[in-house]
Amino acid sequence: LDLGCADGEFTLEFAKVLKPKEVYGVEIVDKYCRKARKRGIKCEKFDLNYKWSFKDNYFDFILSSQNIEHLHNTRLYLKESYRCLKKGGQLVVLTENLASWINIGSLIFGWQPFSATLINGWSIGNPLIWHSEKPSNKTSLKKYLDAGISGTASHVRILAYKGLKEIMKQAGFKNVRVYSRGYLPFWGKLSDFLCKIDKKHGYFLIGTGIK
Repeated sequence: LDLGCADGEFTLEFAKVLKPKEVYGVEIVDKYCRKARKRGIKCEKFDLNYKWSFKDNYFDFILSSQNIEHLHNTRLYLKESYRCLKKGGQLVVLTENLASWINIGSLIFGWQPFSATLINGWSIGNPLIWHSEKPSNKTSLKKYLDAGISGTASHVRILAYKGLKEIMKQAGFKNVRVYSRGYLPFWGKLSDFLCKIDKKHGYFLIGTGIK
């Protein structure tokens, strides 16, 4: 199950590695959901801030790639992930790291952290921000904001290393491990090496847990 699968392109890349019998996805945007279905993904359309429509103990593997930071109900999101996994199933969470050095550096200058500049479609508070300043589709943005799904255009709750680890444990997951990737401003092999010796301050966090 890929949570926030968009049009399913990257979902299928993960599926090539995992080789599952069935591939499921969740997506809130209609056109992406339709494209994912055309690719053979069993895509459901609903808001991940609320209870999910899937059965208990159903999935072997759940991927959460860069969407946990967009949700208001983080606790429910992880509890639902736990509920829907089979015993021994695995959750992998990829998210931005509030405690990355590049975010800490921004705070020292009195700027918004890079991971917290996008607020309801506006990019604010950091002159070096790489997020787009204007949404590509204002009609779609207004639709989801009016529906109360404000996380589609904002980072609502950004976790640090210890926060991600603890909230996964509190949701019931065992053998929880958290790594980091992208040791900005460094790149390539140097970035990979620095992430190995300092797993708490890379730009991205990868959390894994078993039911």
